[in-house]
Amino acid sequence: MAEEGPTTEYRRVEHLPEIRGTLLDVYAEVYADDIATNPFFSLERFEERLAGHTAAPEWGCVLARVAGEAVGFTYGFRARESDTFTLCENMLRAPHRGQGIARSMHDELIRHRQESRAQLLVRRERPRLRALYERWGYRHAGEKLPFPDSPLYDVMVLTLRQPNGEVAE
Repeated sequence: MAEEGPTTEYRRVEHLPEIRGTLLDVYAEVYADDIATNPFFSLERFEERLAGHTAAPEWGCVLARVAGEAVGFTYGFRARESDTFTLCENMLRAPHRGQGIARSMHDELIRHRQESRAQLLVRRERPRLRALYERWGYRHAGEKLPFPDSPLYDVMVLTLRQPNGEVAE
């Protein structure tokens, strides 16, 4: 029997009770090495950030599944008093990387957005990940230390809509 291909599903904040455990499980697996060595990446700190993110306006999430198993997620929210979508997480379990699933999750999430631009942060020590986002159309827009104990991040920005409201290419 052929393996079932990846599927994505869009969820909003009211679905959080149903998917919270899945988000935590995927995070714990993807960040296992960081969790073991850096308190900033602990599961408890991720839960704190998730609570803050889901309290923000218009939180949305896309889960990816393969054969019914959750293999990744991406989520974000509308930045307060801004026309910017803040993409907070885009993570995929290792066995499923390199298959276009992360891009599918990203594109499905962006499809639900009305903001004029998207912004995300990439850890400075991950140049291959930064290059991936650049291939997706993001451009470097600076750097940020979002928390006193966090690593330094590169700020990446993607234009979603032109000033006239048309979808950007």
